[in-house]
Amino acid sequence: MLMDELQVVVVGAGAAGLAAAARLRERGVMDIVILEAEERLGGRIHTVPFEDAVLDLGAQWVHGEVGNVVYSMANKYGLLTASGTEMLESPYIDSTGKIIDKEITEKIIGILSLIHKAGDTMLKDFKGSLGEYYTTVFQKKMEEEFSTSHSTLGRYFLDWFQKFENNIDGSDSWFETSGRGLTEYWECEGNLLLAWKSGGYQKVLDLLMHKYPDKKMEVPVDCHIKYEKEVTYIIWKNLPGDKVTVECSDGSSYTADHVIVTVSLGVLKEKAWSMFYPALPPRKLNAIKGLAIGCVNKIYLKFPYRWWPEPYSGFSFLWTDEDKQTFKPSGSTGRGVGGKHWLQDILGFYSVDNQPLVLCGWIVGPPSRCMEHLSDEQVIQGCFELLQKFAGKCFNVTIPRPECMVRSRWSSNPHFRGSYSFRSMTSDRLGAFASHLAEPLTNDDKKPVLLFAGEATHDHFYSTVHGAVESGWREADRIFTYYKDSKSSL
Repeated sequence: MLMDELQVVVVGAGAAGLAAAARLRERGVMDIVILEAEERLGGRIHTVPFEDAVLDLGAQWVHGEVGNVVYSMANKYGLLTASGTEMLESPYIDSTGKIIDKEITEKIIGILSLIHKAGDTMLKDFKGSLGEYYTTVFQKKMEEEFSTSHSTLGRYFLDWFQKFENNIDGSDSWFETSGRGLTEYWECEGNLLLAWKSGGYQKVLDLLMHKYPDKKMEVPVDCHIKYEKEVTYIIWKNLPGDKVTVECSDGSSYTADHVIVTVSLGVLKEKAWSMFYPALPPRKLNAIKGLAIGCVNKIYLKFPYRWWPEPYSGFSFLWTDEDKQTFKPSGSTGRGVGGKHWLQDILGFYSVDNQPLVLCGWIVGPPSRCMEHLSDEQVIQGCFELLQKFAGKCFNVTIPRPECMVRSRWSSNPHFRGSYSFRSMTSDRLGAFASHLAEPLTNDDKKPVLLFAGEATHDHFYSTVHGAVESGWREADRIFTYYKDSKSSL
């Protein structure tokens, strides 16, 4: 079959879907339809205009340089710079309003960082959770460094570091995160927090479609996108001409030779058992069940002026045992797990590149999902009181009420149902791997008719945009390879 006669449907216009579609167009495939459930492209890249710049509700930083395709695309045009956000280096404030001594902080965070680095070796044959690994090793290292003099403070830091690690992994609890599974992830060498100089992460979408730096070189992908098309059913076998049919909630349907599914793992977990006919094979369903996806959200607060001290790019919150039990902000709606208020799981508030009057709070897990269902006023008031409790006392300042708030809601959105994937203890128990999720489904002639892409399908760059991009290219190349191997015309 000639490439310009090929029909391909791509489900999802996120990084993986756009990467696949752009690669197909570059190789001569003209009949492409991209079905996007949202009113916008980008998927979990969601850049919104704010003041004179932008905010990223989803992907924000480029993580690493060596082997990172996003870095390779952006760096050649000088689009990236080191981020000014420094979570680990920011001051730590306890819930009494006391800033923790810098020397002690550096020692304790140094211990936790060493445990993190040692994980590459120590976790390879470890059969427990990430939480078990950290708590066991941390207790031993703290006793070696401090004896028993800072055991309580150590617990407060460990509690904070679990939130920090869970934000990175996307896990509800590091006791759910597989210790061994983390060694599957490859960290790209180089700066792990690279910010876009302007325009936010949506810039990578322009790079994928060659809109930047010269729009005349654009690979026309936008024209293939159909928005507000929620896919409800895919018939992938036993149709005339070995075609695949994709049906949408609005009653429309599309027929193709190949369908590339790039929806999130969260959507697959909710719909995979009813979305496909014939049913997906057991190994595919086992991967969907066994791989994990969590919910990380951001809360951006814009203030009328900068009230926090100039040297600081943010601050992290440590809760004392007593305050965990007694903290009751006004209008105490929004309890998290076990009666604990959701505000206690905000990691801290940190500066935002190109937004001098904005602080961003990070929150993960059940409290993050709880926050999504609160009103804007409840979230603003809660964060305002939280900042007063910690930073207001610490810096002895009157904190102005935030002028406005922008937040993400990744779990409650039915088109995502989460932020990014990770390896859980269930992944280990069920023997679930990304490679199983990535396997294409073939017809009787071994033609890959139903293909899968997205960050969760990447063996070692899962949870990242560069992993999503690579997966989209992988599936487009799989289609080309099939026709090349079958000696069809290209």
